[in-house]
Amino acid sequence: MSQHSVNTPRLDGAELEQLSDRERHVLEQQERKWGKPLANHLIYARCPEIFHGAQGMWRGLGSSGRLESSLAAILNRRVAILNRCEF
Repeated sequence: MSQHSVNTPRLDGAELEQLSDRERHVLEQQERKWGKPLANHLIYARCPEIFHGAQGMWRGLGSSGRLESSLAAILNRRVAILNRCEF
């Protein structure tokens, strides 16, 4: 069976109204940039500690200078394709 024919259970994302101002602000910025919040961040937002940890990871990767932004964009797209993400 190919990896793309496996049905993967999906979690519902967090409801924006139930989030703190901090999380909601990040998701609203994504909505302005991409047209809607990114699905993985809606899942992370179900647990604020994970949400803030993921945000910290991305900030760290961006500010470390160890990964060129063009390579990060390519890697993000590849991961999205593997996960069948619409972005």
